[in-house]
Amino acid sequence: MSTPTSPTAAPSWPHCAHGADPVTDPVGCRGIQVTGHTACLAHLDDADRTTYLAGLAPGSDIDHRGTPFTEDLLNELLVALADPTTQHPHLGDAWFNSARFSGTAGTVNRSV
Repeated sequence: MSTPTSPTAAPSWPHCAHGADPVTDPVGCRGIQVTGHTACLAHLDDADRTTYLAGLAPGSDIDHRGTPFTEDLLNELLVALADPTTQHPHLGDAWFNSARFSGTAGTVNRSV
């Protein structure tokens, strides 16, 4: 009989750890840290998130492994990656392994 992977196992990437608790969840948020920060996209403060998103351009490579996405956060990311000529998101290489999505997937809200 094999042993299942522990839900408390840390991911292989440098992760956010937001909400970690030594008793109930020693790992915390498993979202990959945004370069230059110790938090994932979901847990960056508003100013840092705005700066990160403003630095993206259509075709940018992104890495959001393990990150928890709300509908609004995903919309913000896709708007930041939108091609101005087509208004459609244009992603370069994108990593979303183990990311979690909540809300409704659908048309991107361009007013974000």
